[in-house]
Amino acid sequence: MIGGVIMTHGDDKGLVLPPRLAPYQVVIVPIGRGDQEAAVLPPARDLAARLAEAGIRVHVDDRPQASPGFKFNEWELRGVPIRLELGPRDLESGSALMARRLGGGKEPVALGAAPERLAAELTAFGDFLLRRATEFRDDHTHLVRSWPEFTEAVQAGWALALHCGAPECEDAIKAETAATPRCVPLDGEPDAGRCVRCDLPSAYGKRVIFGRAY
Repeated sequence: MIGGVIMTHGDDKGLVLPPRLAPYQVVIVPIGRGDQEAAVLPPARDLAARLAEAGIRVHVDDRPQASPGFKFNEWELRGVPIRLELGPRDLESGSALMARRLGGGKEPVALGAAPERLAAELTAFGDFLLRRATEFRDDHTHLVRSWPEFTEAVQAGWALALHCGAPECEDAIKAETAATPRCVPLDGEPDAGRCVRCDLPSAYGKRVIFGRAY
């Protein structure tokens, strides 16, 4: 499951965690040095407490030895869905700067409405990840009826193919394409015919999903 989450949602910058799975859904990074940071920490902790009361898993990164830039990069690497930056100027304007793990620049979030706004943002982020992953899966899954179609489909996705179920046929498919049967879909449509590889009668009464392992 962990590998599936990493491969499905991650990118070149690191993890991208769905809000429902993320240990920390929101991380607050206080901005400032010396007295400035000391003045920002109490409001940051107060904000975190209000977010926690709203059911949001939140963390205040108050490490004095790390710069804000280091913290930004680390939490991006660790896949936190939303980061909030809170500095003296933000406090003066009654807001914090919000950065999503994916998409768009930074946006101000009113401190008074932060729990409601962030709860909605986390829901929207989770919906976006599910929609993106589903579209990728569907766009890269192909129903195949011939061996050439099969070999092409598994180069960049998945093939829905009829298969005889024989281990030696599975071994031959793997040797030629590196693809193996991933599952027999429980909700697959009834189907029968000849095996895409060896032309023997198909087993299972439906198509099998084949794909390459990484």
